[in-house]
Amino acid sequence: MSAASYTLLADDVLTLDAHGTHHTPGAVGIEGARISYVGPPPKAPTGTVVRLEGCVLLPGLINVHTHTPMWLFRGLTEDVPRGEWLAGRMRPLEARVGPRELRAGGLAGCLEMLLGGVTTIADRYRAMGDVADAIEASGLRAVVAHSLYDEGAERGLRDTESLLERFGADPERSRVWVGLGPHATDTCGPALLGEVAVLAQRSGARVFIHLAQSEAEVAAVRARGHAGCAAYLDALGLLGPTVVVAHGTYLADDEADLVGRRRTAVAHCPSSNAKLEGRVAPVARMRQAGAVVGLGTDAACCNNGMDLFAEMRMAGLLNKVAADDPTLFPAADLLRMVTSDAAAALGIEHLVGSLETGKRADVIAVDKRSAHMQPWHDPVANLVYAARGSDVRAVFVDGQPLVLDRHPVRLDAERILADAVQAAGALAPVAVGR
Repeated sequence: MSAASYTLLADDVLTLDAHGTHHTPGAVGIEGARISYVGPPPKAPTGTVVRLEGCVLLPGLINVHTHTPMWLFRGLTEDVPRGEWLAGRMRPLEARVGPRELRAGGLAGCLEMLLGGVTTIADRYRAMGDVADAIEASGLRAVVAHSLYDEGAERGLRDTESLLERFGADPERSRVWVGLGPHATDTCGPALLGEVAVLAQRSGARVFIHLAQSEAEVAAVRARGHAGCAAYLDALGLLGPTVVVAHGTYLADDEADLVGRRRTAVAHCPSSNAKLEGRVAPVARMRQAGAVVGLGTDAACCNNGMDLFAEMRMAGLLNKVAADDPTLFPAADLLRMVTSDAAAALGIEHLVGSLETGKRADVIAVDKRSAHMQPWHDPVANLVYAARGSDVRAVFVDGQPLVLDRHPVRLDAERILADAVQAAGALAPVAVGR
């Protein structure tokens, strides 16, 4: 696709740079895939001028933990008793769909997130070769990982190697790149995790793993003789800045401290944790100990949305309640958990996460004129606690307009949703019997 030049003009620009620079009014210039200018509106704008009156520009949102193909299962696993969701409800549903259906669901998930202002995702599931096709076609920036289990480990590692050969593990060289996705500490033994550690060292790929997401997981790891799930990973060299652990819902205090001390990246999914487990992960403790934290939606069937604005609000409210302290998780921190801190969690803070000259042009425009967004006393608080994904008016990724006037530019939304709904249709009888 040929390089293009744009000047985006808006009422406000929140850069999310280290100084929290805010321009009112403001502009973002784009040359090709990169940001060429951030500041007050220039007297002589260059390229195509996109006037976004009534909008605030900010970095594209980053979803650090999701499963796009699971869009298919939304609404089929409601109000499940603790401990039954994965084995009792999800596995029978997953057995009914194949790569074609997962690709359709993945593309629908990408569409939903794009329309909600998400520009980068960390996505993991099975059949990721097919799902990665959909993600690439969507225009999103993404790190993708094929889920690995002890069962079928050899084939899973081959599939991972195929993804690495195709996309590589360098986010500077490819808009879609590859991570390593061992499923969890109870489903991956030391032999498999040892192979993952070696592959990570050889390829430079980040490791993404669920951590202490259920009581059963913790019990299984302790039954093997380990003090806990985090201690298990640490003994294998799999805690640290190049590892992203999701949830941590059942971490004891000392384990949460260990995750933080190792400067591990944490994907916090508050809606999913509340809905499936009725708990709040000790993310405040992990942050205090040194972890970098980004927010994730998890899957559409355990959220039930893929709206990072809703996730910011949920993270703020639940963590204030959990700590019995309304001053914790201030709005500015929450906004960074879907922008600059989220980028750091994925190791791409040099590319995205803030609006700065030379970074990739991942930019969104949020309309602030709706009744629920006024008055505009505090832009950050309004974005965190009042905004919705449906307020997003424009989305650029790598300098390419993917959403304008709330409509996708490249994707045929009607066809994508029709295909995905058809793919999900075979699952409906399962819901009736629940």
